[in-house]
Amino acid sequence: MTASPQLHRRSLLVSAAAIGGGLSFGLRIPFSLAGAQAADSVPEVNAWVVIRPDDTVVIRVARSEMGQGTLTGLAQLVAEELECDWSKVTTEYPTPGQNVARNRVWGNFSTGGSRGIRESNQYVREGGAAARDMLIRAAAAGWGVPPAECSAATSVITHKPSGRTTTYGKVAAEAAKLDPPKDVKLKDPKDWKIAGKPVKRLDTADKVNGKQV
Repeated sequence: MTASPQLHRRSLLVSAAAIGGGLSFGLRIPFSLAGAQAADSVPEVNAWVVIRPDDTVVIRVARSEMGQGTLTGLAQLVAEELECDWSKVTTEYPTPGQNVARNRVWGNFSTGGSRGIRESNQYVREGGAAARDMLIRAAAAGWGVPPAECSAATSVITHKPSGRTTTYGKVAAEAAKLDPPKDVKLKDPKDWKIAGKPVKRLDTADKVNGKQV
């Protein structure tokens, strides 16, 4: 009779973490502090926002979704300040290794005690607002007009005096080259159109097809 191999708790945890991407031993992390890109080589506007040429908005969420709605809630907060088209929003998770490589830009990854929204809402909103500012500045530069003459709504940037418009997807690559603003002004919650509103949850399909696991 062949003896069953012994399985120790430590070796199980190490193996599971390695398979899931939770441990990294000298591996090259494809996420640099500057010039970072999404997995499909689209330049990111900032750490929270990637916008593809087709106007798809990828919002990065660094808190775990365990059925409590954190994934959708945090994406709503970013999208609200970004002024993007919610129907074109999708999400992705950065890894802890990517967070360390980028000086913990996504903050605390832990989830529990209702901390996901409570502790993250300020800086994720600032991430969305900063991306919006960069997109507007990129469009304004292309038109040769002051950014103050431009506004954004549902992923469309409008130059108010001339009526010219462009989309986030068309200017995202140029926006990614700009320095982020030092300060941003956040919207008054009374003016929210996405955050705090009932929307279709973003994690439902991934739970059905097993991707969320």
